[in-house]
Amino acid sequence: MKDRNKISGIFFGLITAVALIVGCAKDKGNYDYVELNALKISTDMTNADPAVFITPDSIALRQNDNLKIKIKVDTSLGDPGSLSYHWLVTQYLQSAANPPKLTFANTADFDAKIPLAPNLYKLVVKVTSNKTGVSYYKTFILNVSGSEWGGEGWLVLQEQSGGSDVSVITTRDGGGKGKIFHDVYFTANGHKLPVGTSKVNVINYATSLNAQKVSFFYPNGGIQVRSIDFADSTRAENWFVPGSLTGTNFQANGSGGGSAAGWEYVIVNNQIAYRQLQSVAHLANTPVFLPPYAGLTIAPYVLNGAASDQFYTLFDKVNSAFVLFNASTGAFLNIPAYAGGAANLNATTGSGFDMKNMPDDLIYAENAQPYTIGNTYWNCFFRNDAGTNTTLIQFPRSTGYLNNFATGRFQLKEANCPGINTATIFANNTSLLPPRGVFYYVNGNKIYTCTVNNLATSTAIEGLTFPAGTIIKAMKTFNSGYTAANILSQGVPEGKVLVVATDETASGAGNKVYFFNLSTTGSILGTPSTPADVYTGFNKITDITFKKALGK
Repeated sequence: MKDRNKISGIFFGLITAVALIVGCAKDKGNYDYVELNALKISTDMTNADPAVFITPDSIALRQNDNLKIKIKVDTSLGDPGSLSYHWLVTQYLQSAANPPKLTFANTADFDAKIPLAPNLYKLVVKVTSNKTGVSYYKTFILNVSGSEWGGEGWLVLQEQSGGSDVSVITTRDGGGKGKIFHDVYFTANGHKLPVGTSKVNVINYATSLNAQKVSFFYPNGGIQVRSIDFADSTRAENWFVPGSLTGTNFQANGSGGGSAAGWEYVIVNNQIAYRQLQSVAHLANTPVFLPPYAGLTIAPYVLNGAASDQFYTLFDKVNSAFVLFNASTGAFLNIPAYAGGAANLNATTGSGFDMKNMPDDLIYAENAQPYTIGNTYWNCFFRNDAGTNTTLIQFPRSTGYLNNFATGRFQLKEANCPGINTATIFANNTSLLPPRGVFYYVNGNKIYTCTVNNLATSTAIEGLTFPAGTIIKAMKTFNSGYTAANILSQGVPEGKVLVVATDETASGAGNKVYFFNLSTTGSILGTPSTPADVYTGFNKITDITFKKALGK
């Protein structure tokens, strides 16, 4: 009986042990189930910006904006102990590449600038229980659009301590008050542009590519950056095949824009180099420039047009002659000897000119016509070495020249155009139909408006006078780069706004950017004290240029 009881006890004990094991197994299963659901993560919308949070899980903001997120963690289903946090960004589509910056924060609340390029992303917060080591996730859909200063606006290049940087005024013509965004290059890259950066330019590629670059030139180098955020893109040493470039004096660059051919040029060491960006593949894998053409020494001005941007009209400084170059073939096209009458070239009574025998030096050249008409007229300003004679040559740029111009030469005389022989900056009114028209020039603290007339009868009047001691640093008319269709459909005031950058520190007024409207006849409306608009708060300005919005 005792043995039976002993056996029963053993059996009962075994049953109890099994029951305990099974119970523990069930408990473990329940424990795992609780752990997997112990944390519920949601967005705390109490102080969330409704303009940013489309829904609690969907976020839309501009590039380089600051994003703040507070989350709520519900631990009612279990005790997770202390928690660790990790915020990261991944691509939205699995087939896309990971963004360059993945990790953002290791805190419960997210508070960080979003430097990502415009695109759709996933923002993920990983919450880990330090007690169990189990992690839980919440995903936000993050839609990043272009920064406000990455669109249309005026770029203001400035000298600063230890380098240079650029500000953006988000206005087209001063008609609507724009915002000023300072130090946008530093914001994107964490460092300044090199000391001595003196030129900023915008390269608009073929309209169909919806592509654009911003370039900067500095002593012995240059750089291109992305136009949407000014992040470093390529440096000049990577623009050429190694060893194909001798000397690094970058002087000018540009593209016809709009043209499907997609030719881009750069003037370096008074020589022209060029490349073609014709497709999306070219943008993804940018071709290098062909070696600079060493056959001639040219002035840093290229006369080109959007309809045929592979043809460059250049000026040969050594031979004082215009030359025509076809980038698509890498060959010069013949410009014949002058075929007009000799009387046309008479220095006093003639108005013609010989493209192969220009007497003076080319000091400035710029488009001089509305972008809404066909032929591309250019104003070319010449001055002799003694600085006693300034001449305007005006002609329609072409893909071939007969060299028989009987008109187009205008003698600019000091008696009628005060200070013209020592003028430092020129700008053309491009709202008036050529030939002739109006241009503007700077002498000292004054801007003159010159109405072009035949022979030596062009006359200039004092258009603007700034305070004594003012240095006029830059002057541009508003030439947007938009297609003619967009200019006409959107009412863009092409060529009807004059933008002036000044250094007025001598009078205690600092550095400014002015906008002046231009009348239908080219007169400057307003004064420095009554401009259409004015912006202040800049460092020493070295250059300005307009950047159009993409796709227009």
